[in-house]
Amino acid sequence: MKTPRPVPRCALLAGALTAMLLTACAAPPAPGEWTPQPPNPNAPYPAESRTNGEQGTVLLRVRTTPDGLPASVEVKQSSGHARLDRSALETVRKWRFKPTPDDGTVVWREVPIRFFITSPPQQPTMN
Repeated sequence: MKTPRPVPRCALLAGALTAMLLTACAAPPAPGEWTPQPPNPNAPYPAESRTNGEQGTVLLRVRTTPDGLPASVEVKQSSGHARLDRSALETVRKWRFKPTPDDGTVVWREVPIRFFITSPPQQPTMN
């Protein structure tokens, strides 16, 4: 009988961190919690991507300044579609994040942007 191999601790932590990150990004802020004013905009769904049925999640890495502005935004994991990746990048570059202490520490954040088609594209109407 083989003894099951223990799961490496770093794998457990990575899974837990990913779950917390996705929950934090999807959950509405708690009362009294910091939120950007005005709220960060959603990434627009490119019309051609929607027409072609392109879907996926873009995982971005964002380095922020102490006042919460994006200093660098890069694709960590592509959605598999350049238009969706570009829409996510362009949108998150305009976001504002929670400020951090100005102690010289570089703050990187991971931001998932999900593109999912829930309804067919709108067809133009002719009068």
